[in-house]
Amino acid sequence: MNSLRMRLLAALLGVGVLAFAAALATALWVSRDRVEAQMASQAQAIALSLTVALTAGGEPALQNAESLVEPVFDQSYLRRIEVRDAKGAVIASRQAPARLPGGAPQWFIDLLPLAAGPQTSDIMHGWRIAGSVQVEPHPHWAQLQLWSIAETLMLWMGGGLAAASVLGLMALRWGLRPLRRVQRSAVAAASRKFMPIDEARMPVELQPLVGAFNRMLTAMAGALESEAGRAQQFRDQALVDELTGLPNRRAFRAALEARIEAGERSGWLALLRVEGLEDLNHLYGRDTVDDLLAESAGFMQALDHVVLSGRVEGACFAMLFDDDEAGTRDALAALLVRLDSLASAAGSGQAYAWRAGAADGAGTDIDAGGWLAAADRALHQWRIETGTTPVMAHAREAETGAGSLRIQVRELIRGGHIAFATQATHGLTPTGLASPLHVELRAALDAGDRLIRAAEYISYAGEARVAAALDSACLMRALEQARSRRDGLATVVNVGAATLTDADILRWVRGYRHDDRVGTLILEFPESALLGDVDAAEAFAQLAQSRGLALGIKHFGLHANALQLLRRLRPAHVKFSVTLTREALLNPDSGAYVQSLAGIAATLAITPVAVAVEHVEAFEGLYGLGIRAVQGAAVAVEQLPLPDRNGSPPR
Repeated sequence: MNSLRMRLLAALLGVGVLAFAAALATALWVSRDRVEAQMASQAQAIALSLTVALTAGGEPALQNAESLVEPVFDQSYLRRIEVRDAKGAVIASRQAPARLPGGAPQWFIDLLPLAAGPQTSDIMHGWRIAGSVQVEPHPHWAQLQLWSIAETLMLWMGGGLAAASVLGLMALRWGLRPLRRVQRSAVAAASRKFMPIDEARMPVELQPLVGAFNRMLTAMAGALESEAGRAQQFRDQALVDELTGLPNRRAFRAALEARIEAGERSGWLALLRVEGLEDLNHLYGRDTVDDLLAESAGFMQALDHVVLSGRVEGACFAMLFDDDEAGTRDALAALLVRLDSLASAAGSGQAYAWRAGAADGAGTDIDAGGWLAAADRALHQWRIETGTTPVMAHAREAETGAGSLRIQVRELIRGGHIAFATQATHGLTPTGLASPLHVELRAALDAGDRLIRAAEYISYAGEARVAAALDSACLMRALEQARSRRDGLATVVNVGAATLTDADILRWVRGYRHDDRVGTLILEFPESALLGDVDAAEAFAQLAQSRGLALGIKHFGLHANALQLLRRLRPAHVKFSVTLTREALLNPDSGAYVQSLAGIAATLAITPVAVAVEHVEAFEGLYGLGIRAVQGAAVAVEQLPLPDRNGSPPR
């Protein structure tokens, strides 16, 4: 019995029952004494009246005893009447059975025996005793009277005890309200919502406890704020260029990789380089060069349609435009004019100090490195005669049948032809791997003759309606596979931003019923998808968690406001960006950033996970960074399904 309310209620009921039993026993014992006295008095009165009747003529009329005893015995509650002469011989006698039908229960009779004995009256003739009358009362009717009293007392006292219990429960609920306020505050603190309690409104007995609790909340809030500040500081050191405030090469490339993995290859990736910085540094000093780069970065950040920007090298900047070719060319040309003007004012001595090249990635399966390389090739095609006109290059289509592939992808999604590659994630301990944590399902489209993996189809599933259909099909198939597996492990299925707001998926979530035999179903979102609409993500998280589902976050740690996702969504795990974890093992600044984020996640009971771990030797370093689960070839090889050549949706 761990409930304080139940303990207090049990104590009150125990005291009430004891008081009830004591009161009932006292009342019955007092009633028994009174009944015994009444029985003895009645028997003595009957004996005396018979004596008087037998001596009414002056002489004892013992010959009339029989006629006198008969009516008296029939009309009284007596067990026995005997009339004896002077020699003790019985002249008249009447006697009833010791047990009459319809009496009180035997256990009650045994519990409260009546001890009223026979009463005797002498028949006198002058000073001589001529005989005696002995009358013994029968306990049957007295016991019935006591039993009736007991039933009445139990009824009223039982009702009183029930009413007192209800009132006591209400009083307990009212009395425990201060403790419930403490409980709500503690639960809120677990979600990083620190709400101190007003001590003045608490009972005097609880004020020391509440005061200590409030001081603990203040200390926890300060510690977590300090840790968040340290995490932001480490992030800035690891991923932000100190001079310009732009993401550095690591951060820019990681964000670009996350965008590509989410199927967003639209837009133009531009590289801009300024020439002659060494001469400027030699002639005018480092401060002049720093001012030029910082002001140039400010112009870049002010441009419209720029979704990513960063300083990838000392004199080279990268920008990703979410615009068509003409719009990107015009924006870059106008930017180059302003940047060349800044460079000229700084004393560069060159008409066109800045040069730019851009490459698009639409309709390709190009990765981040390939896209940067394509933009770099375009940059190197710049010639002095081009002036402020950027070089625009089209990346080659990955396959000539891109249009037909788009149609095929959408038909496969519509038909639910989903197959899953599976890979287990294991816990990580100081000594190595622990038991499996969950199984991740990675969706592929089953074309019958081959499997189309996400890297190939995701760019054709970016439309909201198609993405929602894909996520819905993945959820259905993932649940079927988890039910067929029945190993109790959690199942992770990757979904996108469309899941947060799609009406059909939300309806499915509301109707979901958790089954312990199947294990927890974890919906894993990219960090960028959740940060796109944090309010919608929080509402979805609350709904999903209320139905027994859980959330996970992948590509974690790439954005400055990633910490708010931990506080507002409370995911089951976060999978760090592979770029961050690899850099963390090599770079102390990146390592401090990852360690800080992992520590905050662990404090909130969120499992930090490293992915794409290819070597066992990395386990020790990852554990030192605060990683508590790992996934990758060094842990468990990804299991690929076989295409279903019959053309039926795989199960």
